Amino acid sequence: MKLYHLDQFGAELRKIRTDCNLSQSDVYKAIGVSEDTLRRIEHGLVIPRLDTLEYLSALYKLDIGTLFLKSRLGHHYVHVNIAETLNNMIIHTNFEQIDQVIAFISETLESQDTRPTDQLFLNKLIQFKLMVEIIKSSTSPKKDAHYKDDLILKIESTLSLSIPDFSVLNVPGYNLDFIEIRLLIVYCDLLRLKDLFLDAIEILENLLEKTLYKMEFDKNHLDLLFKIYFNLAYCHHRNDNHEEVIINCDKGLELSRHHLNYSLMHAFLFRKSVSLFNLGNLSESEIVINDCITMLRVVGKESLANHYKKVFEDMYYNTTEKKRADNF
Repeated sequence: MKLYHLDQFGAELRKIRTDCNLSQSDVYKAIGVSEDTLRRIEHGLVIPRLDTLEYLSALYKLDIGTLFLKSRLGHHYVHVNIAETLNNMIIHTNFEQIDQVIAFISETLESQDTRPTDQLFLNKLIQFKLMVEIIKSSTSPKKDAHYKDDLILKIESTLSLSIPDFSVLNVPGYNLDFIEIRLLIVYCDLLRLKDLFLDAIEILENLLEKTLYKMEFDKNHLDLLFKIYFNLAYCHHRNDNHEEVIINCDKGLELSRHHLNYSLMHAFLFRKSVSLFNLGNLSESEIVINDCITMLRVVGKESLANHYKKVFEDMYYNTTEKKRADNF
């Protein structure tokens, strides 16, 4: 499997050098990169060393490292170019393009010139394709009685492509990438649907620690953090641990404000307002739900705002009626 467009990169590098009115001999005299090395790079015969890219960047006064990264192929190309599309489909539960995504990954797999040493990259492409199919299945309205158990087994099998002998019991010890974390979030969704909230919480807390660490190096994990915080809040809600619900909602809200990403902000506000209500803090709960409703109306989600408003009003009415009955 070719990991880089070396021919394309070499041609661009050669053009940059000639545009700078430099010969290969000039480059050697300036930074010590031999003419033979430069010739091999410019003809796409070798992958350049990192220090060579740095020296060339200084001489050409361009970021040659970034130019080289743009020539990457393989699973990175598929991941970067499709991950955003996939996430948008998940957020909006719109899978009209899903078959095109799967077809594109399949074509990429079939078009690669593979060697045994490329198996890691092949497995990641296959795993990405399976992840798309699993997420599509998990959100499909047409589900049979056994779909949760079937999908759990499929997720475990898919994770085994990159983690031999995968076991959910060993998640704390694994070094997980974006795809693996995303699959385990779906796994936790399925545990939640089976009312296994404590099991889901244990896995999600491990995923949270790993994703926070990954965020230091790759901001693409931000979307995963939102999902983890929200799922933790929901599982704690179902487990009647409302203090933990508020903690995770506040972290999700802080993350939303810091990164100016408001896709799940209304959900965190709603879940927080319910937990405040359940803890007896009615006044603060009302403030938070009003913030949630106002936000939804500002972005044009009137029907959802009205739904949240009705849920809160019914909850408040039922509580006050119960208090009146108790007092009577």
